Amino acid sequence: MRVLVISCGKVGSKLVQVLSEEGHDVVVVDSDRNAFKNLGHWFNGVTVTGVPIDQDVLKQAGIEAAEALVAVTPDDNINIMVSQMAREIFNVPRVIARIYNPAREYVFQQFGLKTICPTNLTVSAIHAMLMGETSALQSTIFDSTFTFRRVRAEKEDEGKPVQDLQPGDDAMVFGIIRDGDFILAKHDTRIKEGDFLVLAEKSD
Repeated sequence: MRVLVISCGKVGSKLVQVLSEEGHDVVVVDSDRNAFKNLGHWFNGVTVTGVPIDQDVLKQAGIEAAEALVAVTPDDNINIMVSQMAREIFNVPRVIARIYNPAREYVFQQFGLKTICPTNLTVSAIHAMLMGETSALQSTIFDSTFTFRRVRAEKEDEGKPVQDLQPGDDAMVFGIIRDGDFILAKHDTRIKEGDFLVLAEKSD
């Protein structure tokens, strides 16, 4: 699959690594050339420097042939603009945007955009930790609904990479809550004492 990843920060660079390891054709766009240092020497894909809401920059990145676009810049406004452009102008089949401000989720939904809100995920997990409960949060991605829930990592899983975990037949490790912060899980991310796993399960 040909995927455009908008922004090469912590989440963007990790997502690029995961997709590249799976054999996908990935192009990364960032306005800061120095951000591509996050990719490391392993990345053999294409990088494009430029403002992601510029149509010429997106065309240079190959958006006209893209099968998916993921916008994960730290700016919600840029994410919604580039996502809308991808859908409305370039007819990209799959568009996902990360948003930090939960109040803006309604705006994205009005445009028919699919979102991931790490703020909601983290708050839900921390609240459950405080209350001694197991948290669950639903999110719609494309036409499917997923349930994200937090569980404490088992003692015997400490030191293991995420790829060796077996959370269940229908679940996958989406991320980790570590010291109150959410981090996106990679195949080689190792579990530490005190970690909570954020599991994703398809609900429909």
